[in-house]
Amino acid sequence: MQTPSPTTSSLPGGPRFRWSPPGGRSLRSLVWGAVWGAVWRAVWGALWMGVVAGGNVGAGEPLSLRIEQTDGGTASGTLVALDGAGLRIDAAGQERSVPIDTVRLVERESPPRTTAGRVRVALVDGSWIEGDDLAWDGTVLTLIRPDGRGEIPVAKIRSVAWRQADDDAQTPGGAWLSALPETIESDLLVVGTASAHEFVECAIKSVGPESITVVLDEETIPVRRSKVIGIHWLRGDPATKRGGGGKPVASVAVDLVGGALRAGQIVWSAEKLLLDGDISLPGDAVVRLDWAAGRTMSLIGLAPERLDVEPWFGELARVPGLASYFAPRAVAAGDGGARPGLVIRPRTQAVWRLPPEGRRFRATIAPAGGGRAVGGSEVVVMVDDREVFRRRVDAVSSEPGAAEGIPIDVDVAGGRRLGVTVDFVSASDAGCPIRFTSPAVEQ
Repeated sequence: MQTPSPTTSSLPGGPRFRWSPPGGRSLRSLVWGAVWGAVWRAVWGALWMGVVAGGNVGAGEPLSLRIEQTDGGTASGTLVALDGAGLRIDAAGQERSVPIDTVRLVERESPPRTTAGRVRVALVDGSWIEGDDLAWDGTVLTLIRPDGRGEIPVAKIRSVAWRQADDDAQTPGGAWLSALPETIESDLLVVGTASAHEFVECAIKSVGPESITVVLDEETIPVRRSKVIGIHWLRGDPATKRGGGGKPVASVAVDLVGGALRAGQIVWSAEKLLLDGDISLPGDAVVRLDWAAGRTMSLIGLAPERLDVEPWFGELARVPGLASYFAPRAVAAGDGGARPGLVIRPRTQAVWRLPPEGRRFRATIAPAGGGRAVGGSEVVVMVDDREVFRRRVDAVSSEPGAAEGIPIDVDVAGGRRLGVTVDFVSASDAGCPIRFTSPAVEQ
């Protein structure tokens, strides 16, 4: 969607201002001068030349990688190149190619130290990346980082937040982003401070080293960047990318130094990282590439194909409300665990249909309720009619790692259905509910 200019047709009754907190000042008071064009172009040109000259600092050095494959195997070596066909590494002087469809995770063995950037760029898909500065005068935004220069199409950017002294340390711009109006009709310029900010409706035209150019009431106006703490573009929600067969395109989680992005296509070398053909970043910025993140079918919130629940009090389970209470339920991160999960109580059997490309089922299991849990239960995992996992889980256990969760990592390739059963261990034990953390089928 193109950003509309704030004319009387796009903004009935003239431009409107939204204030947070109440009160404020005219945008005209933020203007630093009328004669600005030549100076702006000269300064921006000098900045651009500096970025180009310093864009490849540190590039070209070998990147030592650890590779985890879908069959559970691992490999290591230095990066040669990554494209749509495979990952090429140098292992002890021998070049080796690893097919992409067998790669689960790639991570740097010695990732660079993460430092907070002065500016955070948020994309329309929820991704984000930080840098020291940025510039934009056209279709591509240039992000200046300590490791080099990045380029991002401005149409993919939702907002820009400059880090303030009173910002949340982890999420710059969080205060004004949470205060955005429910509906907006134009771009927004955010001025003031994180605790006392104002939203100004306008059309953003360019970002230079000293000013941000906007269109307000059909007048082009430069605003001092020192007054601006953020920009929010008017954007439509991105359409879901789909492949030739009509399926959503799986995306890879791309963890960077100061960033977390997602991409369907990746080309990577020590010099350059290219995402989806149009986001370009320094190759040295990569920390981790996680294909499993885009190849998973989570069981959380997914209705089973078949569900049988028979609690210890038997026929009382037919009472309305009790049956739904004892059925599997989703729990959020922080509700007794660091990640989302699924709580299943004893005598429950749930069956999910596996995707045709399903390879492995992964989860961790532990007593739900932590230290308040009592009793024990038995967990069984089936693929069709084949048992692939069985374990007794006690509320009080001396087994190493039981507090963090017992891992489940089983092969489901070729199966049609995944069955999970939680049952009592004896007639005298009421059992304990089991929390399945991050239960998902990897494809």
